[in-house]
Amino acid sequence: MRPLLLLLLLVLTPISAAKADSLDLNALLRNGSARVETASGQQLLAHRDAELFVPASILKVATAYCALEELGPSYRYSTELFLDSDDSLYVKGSGDPSTVSEELQSMAREVAEVTKKVKAIVVDTSFFTSDLSIDGATPSLNPYDAKNAAFVGNFSSVALRRRRDGRVESAEPQTPITSMSKRAGTLVKRGSTERIKIGNRWQDGAIYGGELLAEFLSQAGVSGPRSASLGKVPKGARLIVTHTSSRNLEEMVKGMLEHSTNFTANQIFLTLGAKKFGAPATLEKAQRAMTDCLKSRVGWSGFHIEEGSGLSRRNQVSSRQMTTLLGKFEPYRHLLAEKEGFLAKTGSLNGVNSLAGYFSLPKHGEVRFSVIINSGVPHLYKFRAAERIRSHLTNSSN
Repeated sequence: MRPLLLLLLLVLTPISAAKADSLDLNALLRNGSARVETASGQQLLAHRDAELFVPASILKVATAYCALEELGPSYRYSTELFLDSDDSLYVKGSGDPSTVSEELQSMAREVAEVTKKVKAIVVDTSFFTSDLSIDGATPSLNPYDAKNAAFVGNFSSVALRRRRDGRVESAEPQTPITSMSKRAGTLVKRGSTERIKIGNRWQDGAIYGGELLAEFLSQAGVSGPRSASLGKVPKGARLIVTHTSSRNLEEMVKGMLEHSTNFTANQIFLTLGAKKFGAPATLEKAQRAMTDCLKSRVGWSGFHIEEGSGLSRRNQVSSRQMTTLLGKFEPYRHLLAEKEGFLAKTGSLNGVNSLAGYFSLPKHGEVRFSVIINSGVPHLYKFRAAERIRSHLTNSSN
C-alpha cells in the first residue's frame, strides 16, 4: 500500500470513545491517588488508592463523622457560670467552638437575671489541658492558626478596622471593642479591615472571651470590670447559669465543613477525646478516640491521625479509606457544600490538593470519590482532576 494512502486510512479511521478518552492518571494526579466507587462499593476507577497520602482538610469529613456518631447530631455544648461569696463570676468552658458574640450576649443576659453585680470575671479552661500545640499551625495572624482552649471568644479571632489615623474599631456591629482587640488591631495595616487571630498564646483567646462577656454584662445592666483573668472555680462557688449553645453539633459541623474552620474541627476533635477518656482533653486522648472510631465504625487500618482539621502533614490516609468513609457518611452528605457539580469537601496545603465527596454518573447514579494530590499544583486543580475523571467515566460507560 502506498504511504500516502496508508496515512489517509489512519486519519479517517474512527477511534473508539474509550480510546479517545484515555486517561493518564500518573500525569493527571502528579504524585497522587484517586478512587471512584458506586454506592454498593463497586470499584469504577482506582489509582494508588491503597497508598497513604497527606489528606489536608478532607480529613474534616472523618472528624465530622466520628463526632456525629459518637456524640450525636443533637449534642449541644454547655458553659457553666458560678458565683462565689465575693461576687466573682467564674466561667467554665467545655470546648464550645461557637462562643461568638451573639452567644456571649445571650450568656450575659442569663447572668443578669440572677445578679446585677460582678466583682471579677475569671475564666476556667481546665476542661482542656493547657497550651495545646496543633501540628501544622503557625504563628501567623491567620484565624486558621488560632489556638484551641476550653473557652474562647469568637473562634479566638477578631474582625477589626484600622483607620488611617491609627484608631482601631470593631468591624462587626455585634462585637464590642475590648482592650485585647485594640492591642491586636495595631497589627492591622492602616486604612484596612481584616479578621486576625487575637494572639499567639492559648490564654489570649480565653481572656478575650472573658472581656467580651464583660462588655455584654455591662450592656445587660450588670456592674463590674471590663477585664478578665484565668483561674479555676473554687470550692463553694454557686452554679448560677448553665448556658447551652444555641446551635447543635450537626449545625456546627455543617459550618465547619462549609468554611473549613480548623479551630472548630480541633475543638470537636479534642471534645471527642475528653468525652471518651475523661477531662482534661489532650491531643493524645483525641487521637486515640478518633482512631478507635475510624477502626471500629469504618474499618480503617494502617492510617495515622495527628489532629482533626487536616493542618498536619503527619496525618496519613488513603483514597480507598476516604471512599469507605464516605459510604458511612451518606446519612450526613447534606452537610457538604456543592460546587461545580460535586458535593464534596476540599483540602489545600502547600503541596497538597484534595477533594472527596459525591458526584453522579449516567449509568451508576451517585458515586463516591476521593482525589488526593501531594505535589505543587494550582489551588483549584483538584476540581480539574475530578472533572477529568468524571468525564472519562461518563464517556467510558456510553
